Amino acid sequence: MKHIHYRYITIMVIMQCLLFLPSCTIMKWGNETFRQADKVSDEFSLSMTPFIKSNVVYDQFVSIADFSAIFLTDKARMIQLDYYFHRNFKTPEEQEIARQRLLIENDHYITFYIVGYQPNVIYPSGRSLFSGEYQIQGPLLGSPDANWKLSMLVDGVEYAPSDIRPIELPIEYQTFLGVHYSQFKSSYRVRFDCRDHQNKEILTLGHHYIVLKFNSVMYTTSIEWRDIVYRFNDSD
Repeated sequence: MKHIHYRYITIMVIMQCLLFLPSCTIMKWGNETFRQADKVSDEFSLSMTPFIKSNVVYDQFVSIADFSAIFLTDKARMIQLDYYFHRNFKTPEEQEIARQRLLIENDHYITFYIVGYQPNVIYPSGRSLFSGEYQIQGPLLGSPDANWKLSMLVDGVEYAPSDIRPIELPIEYQTFLGVHYSQFKSSYRVRFDCRDHQNKEILTLGHHYIVLKFNSVMYTTSIEWRDIVYRFNDSD
């Protein structure tokens, strides 16, 4: 019994030493033992927030699809480049060339990155859960047999995309999306022509109300930017 008693006394002494040691000593030991990395500021992700919108489509309590979109305005593209240059060394000349290339691309196309998910199968009737009847779903977006079709409304006028292409989403945009991105979701680049059939610019200077409209055979949903600026002014 004495041995057990002495053991408890020893443990209590050690605990008291740990508790009453100067906190700076413990912190110093922790930093020396477990080298801490410097975290990148969340400034980039926070500044991208206005350009990212998400929507989950429900039928009662069942989720039908999940969409998140990044609107690649002039400002959004420059935020991504700043984050890219933060991680990758580029000379000032290379940085300026990259900026001008993306701004010129915005002169020709209105671009979105879209990530989404839908269940692989659906149950077409209320009895199917018991009968085993199910239906395999087609691709999410972009092909003739895709389950969802996409269009863009600018201040109430609707436009069809010029192309929808599956992509590997750049790592910077994966970071910006945060919890809205995962390996289980499909990623797409969606582009619209910058000019309409009368060769008039669709997104002029100033603020616009932008809607991405998603339609399936059974459902419809949308993602909205209610007051957003697409282009830099000449003074920006």
